[in-house]
Amino acid sequence: MPAEITMLADHPARQLLDFSQRLDINLLDNVVNSMYHDIGSQQRVAQEVLTNLKDHPDAWMRVDTILEFSQNMKTKVAFHSIPWWRFHGCFFNFR
Repeated sequence: MPAEITMLADHPARQLLDFSQRLDINLLDNVVNSMYHDIGSQQRVAQEVLTNLKDHPDAWMRVDTILEFSQNMKTKVAFHSIPWWRFHGCFFNFR
């Protein structure tokens, strides 16, 4: 198992990927800060968590909470662009 995945398994940010728990906005803001300001393994873990979180099928359901309660503009920007229709099962015909 790669070192980054092992670190993620034990990393507190892993709880952001558990959609059965309430979203910890402060933790999310810290992970986004880590993505932009840390280097090395911490930055890689932050990137992995954020990518997995944004790609989760239920991610669109957390966007309103993130936009309302996050104190970090970079967090808001990162999650503002999640296409809710992609995950919601809605498909539009734009002809």
